[in-house]
Amino acid sequence: MTNTKQYIGKRVIATLVDYTLIYVLTFAYIYTFGETNEEGGKTVTGLPALVPILFWFLYFILIEFMYSGTLGHQIVGLKIVSQNNSKLTFGQIIKRRLADIIEISWCFGFIAFLIARGNDNSQRLGDILAKTIVIGKSESVEIPDFDFNQHA
Repeated sequence: MTNTKQYIGKRVIATLVDYTLIYVLTFAYIYTFGETNEEGGKTVTGLPALVPILFWFLYFILIEFMYSGTLGHQIVGLKIVSQNNSKLTFGQIIKRRLADIIEISWCFGFIAFLIARGNDNSQRLGDILAKTIVIGKSESVEIPDFDFNQHA
């Protein structure tokens, strides 16, 4: 297995890039398409209120599935891989990103950082649930070969 501890700083930067982009898109959307509310702010209601969720889904789920990482991962030279060296599945990406609710979105990733620092493969909760790891773009997961004939 690769040394994933070296990537924690890059993962923090990637998360900052990703969530900054999502928050900017969301606030720009609400500012542009929202209606003025009683407090003087802007509010989007009804079906248009689902657009920020669509931003999140497209950015985190589809982009991560198609490119093995978000723009933040690409910028800092990281990729997401399956622990068993198979192709990432859509289900793995969903599991990774649903954990964002617990470990990233409300606490700015502090919980994800603590969990990643506390285990050998630097996996946050989403990675543990999805059985994924984050490695350098040019690296691969080393899986030991097992020869069935040798053990028969």
